[in-house]
Amino acid sequence: MPDPRLAAVQSRLAAGDAAGARALADDVLRDAALATPDRAAAFVLRARAHEAQGDLRQAIADLEGALALDPNQARVWNELGLVAADAGLADRAAAAFDHATRVDPGYARAWNNLANALRAAGRVADAARAAGRAVASDPGYALAWSNLGALARETDDDARAEAALRRALALDANQRGAVTTLAGLLRERGDLAGAAELFARAGTLDPRDANAMLQLGGTLAEADDLTSARAAFAEAGMRDPKLLRALFGQWLTLPMVPGSAAAVAAARAAFADGLARVEAEAPARAAALSADRLLDELRWTNFLLAYQGGDDKVLQAGFAGIAAGLVDARAPGWRRPLAARVRGGARVKIGFASAFFRDGTAGRYFERWITALPREEFDVHVYHLLPGVDALAQRLAQRADTFRHCPWWRPSQVAPRIRADALDVLVYPELGMGTVTFALAALRLAPLQCAAWGHPVTTGHATVDVFLSVAAMEPADGAAHYTERLVTLPGIGTCYRAPEVPPDATRARFGLPDGAPLLLCPQSLFKIHPDNDALFARALAAVPDALLVGFEGRDPRLTAAYSARLAAAGIAPERVRLLPQCGHDDYLRVNTLCDVMLDTLHWSGGNTSLDALACGLPLVTLPGRFMRGRQSAGMLRLMGVDACVARDEDDYVRIAAALATDRARRDEVSRRILAAGARIFDDAAPVAALAQWLRENA
Repeated sequence: MPDPRLAAVQSRLAAGDAAGARALADDVLRDAALATPDRAAAFVLRARAHEAQGDLRQAIADLEGALALDPNQARVWNELGLVAADAGLADRAAAAFDHATRVDPGYARAWNNLANALRAAGRVADAARAAGRAVASDPGYALAWSNLGALARETDDDARAEAALRRALALDANQRGAVTTLAGLLRERGDLAGAAELFARAGTLDPRDANAMLQLGGTLAEADDLTSARAAFAEAGMRDPKLLRALFGQWLTLPMVPGSAAAVAAARAAFADGLARVEAEAPARAAALSADRLLDELRWTNFLLAYQGGDDKVLQAGFAGIAAGLVDARAPGWRRPLAARVRGGARVKIGFASAFFRDGTAGRYFERWITALPREEFDVHVYHLLPGVDALAQRLAQRADTFRHCPWWRPSQVAPRIRADALDVLVYPELGMGTVTFALAALRLAPLQCAAWGHPVTTGHATVDVFLSVAAMEPADGAAHYTERLVTLPGIGTCYRAPEVPPDATRARFGLPDGAPLLLCPQSLFKIHPDNDALFARALAAVPDALLVGFEGRDPRLTAAYSARLAAAGIAPERVRLLPQCGHDDYLRVNTLCDVMLDTLHWSGGNTSLDALACGLPLVTLPGRFMRGRQSAGMLRLMGVDACVARDEDDYVRIAAALATDRARRDEVSRRILAAGARIFDDAAPVAALAQWLRENA
């Protein structure tokens, strides 16, 4: 029989009398004749009393005392792990949970807790294996399935993640972690309706959950339901007034597919008014934030602003100034200048930070900036901010001197890591596309900080010193468009690997008719300014049997909005083919099947133009006012194919019609493009120029 005094200690604990429980446990433990099992139990009870009083150090000591007497108590090991985790002792917690699972390999909760501890320590793959053991031990354990789903997301295994999350919700429909994680997965996949439903459910499950409403607002904004999005952001801000991102969302959200040029102008005016509102409200909301929380609340980007065709310098600088003021007030150390390192003969330490180091536009553009810099002179650090490491990221990891994988890390976690590496130069390849890097750019993490043209618009941040761009693509007054000092590189600015074009394309594969001229506009719908609609209508009118080929949006509502805009411009629905989004190989196949690419005004093709040129697809372009509207023209001029660069809209229509109707002319232009590929693909000169500039300026 257990010592009856233990029941009295337990009763005091149950009544909330931690001090009385501890005193009784002290008396019990002073009994020299106490049996060993009872002494171990008394240690555990006193540990709980210490924990209730906030004395985690003594709680840990008592639990270790109990385990010294009986090391085969898996549940006590698990309890030790929980207290150690609460005390911030991650390694000690993981070791305790590991002991629990060794003592009882079927102890599902210990496996789940071990998974959480390993995840906190950054050992995501090990954590996923532990979560797998948890659900294998107890298939009905909904929380473990939820954790397994979250960990599978972090290891970039979305299929396993979705299966685990749906299993968690089948077991417990109110498993809020599974609801929000699955919602995030669906949002990333483009199922915005499904994601919105789940985020709304999460917000209902816990009326205090401001983050669910924040994510709901972002999801609705992506679907262009701006009224509902702003309402969700406002609700998030009411639930947590310190949530600055909710304030940004409420006043700075922009349309994805604006209905007209007038709608674009109205959105820009509203954005300017919103900046004033944010500037007035943000300081008071941020006043009680910790330094780390403030950095994390700066995760925002005005991504869509740059697609509206205007001069964004004042607006970008306005937002950056707000961010700078907030950091100066709450965390001024993060913006203080850093002295240049005295290197002597040491290599230049250069860092590259991005959430887009994968097989995509930014990854393809800037891979060789990282892999081709001469290692005898440059010590290259890569900060990969996404889960998963695809083939491109693996090449970066193999070539970099230091590869830091920081999946889903917040700015408050990434910033100390970068600053601790004592870089000479920090490069952000595409500032404005990712929220974490745009927040980091408000800080001073290296003596010299640069943005590149992966998102070719000024950042507005005074802490970004240089904007690295392309000479062939900048207008004569390009320097005036940036708050940073403009530095231009030769060629297309990078050593871009020529894609391998599949040879097996057929129109039937994509449901495209034989015989009809196909005019391709492959851009994302948010990139196609309403000013393009009438121009495309004129091109189609000039080639009466032609079809306009494009791609659907991420959400059916976006596709419908764009289709309505084309119809309003006089383009009959039967003259438009919007294909489902597809992988890169199929995308290249579509390029090979078309007759001419219609480049977009204000923001021209970049990666899409390179893909077209690699396929020998002629494209017609009209250079814009800013670099972002001049990329295709720069490529064509470098290749000596100036005849595809229009002088005005009339010339644009004339060139497009000639290429679509005169097969001999079209094929001759295609041959010239393919013959000149070496002028833009696999060109070592831009990286050599970058290296030289770094030698002289780092």
